[in-house]
Amino acid sequence: MEAVPRQLREAALAEKRRFFPRIEGKSRIFSFTLLSLAFMLGIVIGSLYSLFAISPDLFTATGKLLSDESFRSALSRTLKISLIVAAVSTILSYPTAIYINSIRSSKARRVALSLVWLPVMVNPIVRAYGWMIILGRYGIINSILSALRLGTAKILYTDTAIVFGLVELFTPFLISSIYSSLSSLNEELLLAARTLGAGAFRTFLDVVIPLTSKGYLFGLTVIIAGCFTAYTTPVLLGGAMNATLSMLLYEYVSIFLDWRMAVALSLVMLAIVISIMIVARIAVRRRK
Repeated sequence: MEAVPRQLREAALAEKRRFFPRIEGKSRIFSFTLLSLAFMLGIVIGSLYSLFAISPDLFTATGKLLSDESFRSALSRTLKISLIVAAVSTILSYPTAIYINSIRSSKARRVALSLVWLPVMVNPIVRAYGWMIILGRYGIINSILSALRLGTAKILYTDTAIVFGLVELFTPFLISSIYSSLSSLNEELLLAARTLGAGAFRTFLDVVIPLTSKGYLFGLTVIIAGCFTAYTTPVLLGGAMNATLSMLLYEYVSIFLDWRMAVALSLVMLAIVISIMIVARIAVRRRK
C-alpha cells in the first residue's frame, strides 16, 4: 500500500525538478549574488533617474549648497556631534557588552539585553521630553548643581543636550553588535593571552578589540548614519538655532520648498556616510 504513494511522490519530484531544476553549490551562490546585484542596480538607477528628473541642474545646486554658510555650519555641527556620540558610545558599550557576556545564566543575559534595548522602545518624542525635563533649567542636573552651590548650567538647547539624547538612542546598537562578536569569541584565545603573561588591559587591546572589530564597525556605522539622519532628538533638545544636516534638509523641503537644494543635500549626506563607512572599513583591515 505504501509503494504507490512513494512512487507518486518520486514522480511528482521528478516533474518538479523538470520545471524547477535545483541549483547547488557555487551556482546557487552565483545566482543569488547576481539577483541581488540586479535588484540593487535597479534601485540605484531608479533613484538616480528620479533625482535628475526632479532637479535637472543638480550639479549647479550641489555647488551652491557647498558654498552656503548654513550648510557648512550644519555639517561641522553634525560631524562634531557624530564623533562625540561615537566616542561616548564606545566607552559605554565595551564594558557593558563584556559584562553581559560574562553572565553565566542565559536567562539573565536575555534580561540584561532587554534592559539595554528598553530606551529604544520608548517613543522618540517621549524620550526627548524626558531629557528636556532632566536637562532643563529646573531639571535634575541643575537642581544638584544648585544644591552643591555650583550655580546652574545651560545644557538644554545646546549640542551637549543633543549628545545626551543620541547616546541614549544609539548606544544599544553598539552594545548588541559588540556582544554578538564577544559571544562567538573563542575563550581559549583569552586564556592563551593570559598564559603568555598578558594582563587584562593588554588582552583587551590585543585580543578582544581586533576580534570584535567587525561587530564594532557595524555598530559604529549605525551610530554615525543615525546621527546624520536623526531629526526628532536634535530639534527638540538642540533647538532651531543649533541646526544639523537633517534639520536643514527639513527646512529645504517644508519651509523653503527648494527641492533642488534638498536633493543636493540628500546626496551629500549619503556620500559623507558612505565615505565614513569606507574609511572605517580600511582602518579595520589595517588593524588586522
